[in-house]
Amino acid sequence: MSITFTGVVAMDFDRAIGLRGGIPWHISEDMRLFKKLTMGHPLLMGRKTYESLGRPLPGRQNIVLTRDEAYRAEGVEVIRDVAELERIKLMDSEVMVIGGAQVYSLLLPRMSCLHVSLVSGLHEADTYFPPFEEFFSSRSVVEKYEQFSHVIYRK
Repeated sequence: MSITFTGVVAMDFDRAIGLRGGIPWHISEDMRLFKKLTMGHPLLMGRKTYESLGRPLPGRQNIVLTRDEAYRAEGVEVIRDVAELERIKLMDSEVMVIGGAQVYSLLLPRMSCLHVSLVSGLHEADTYFPPFEEFFSSRSVVEKYEQFSHVIYRK
C-alpha cells in the first residue's frame, strides 16, 4: 500500500495554531469539518497533540509519533519514526497529519494536500504552523464560513 499524507490544520492569519496545549478558538463548524475530513482515516499526531485531545478519536486509527521510548497510551498506536507506518496495518492509505507544529514541519515536504481552516483575525498563541506555501503549487478556497475559510493547497 502506498501511503499518502494529507495535512489538516486550523490556523489564523498569523499561522497561529495553539495556545497552552489547546486551540486558541472554539469554532463548532470547524470541528465538524475536521471530523468530516478525517473520519475513516488514520490520524498521525505528536504526543502533545494527542494529550490535548485527551482520548483517541473514534472512527479513526489514532497514531502518535513521539521520541519518548517509554510512551504508551491506550487505544492508540505509538511510533518513534514515520518509517514505522510501513509496518502498521493502516485502515486507509491516506494518512491525515493533524499536528502539532513539529509533526507538520517533518511531513510538509511529503504532503500531497493540505486542508487549512483559515480562521479570521489574529489570536493569542504560543504555537505556529511552519511556512508551507513553497511546498504546494495550487490553492483553492472551497467554502467560506462565518469565522473561517476552508482552503486546500495541492502539489
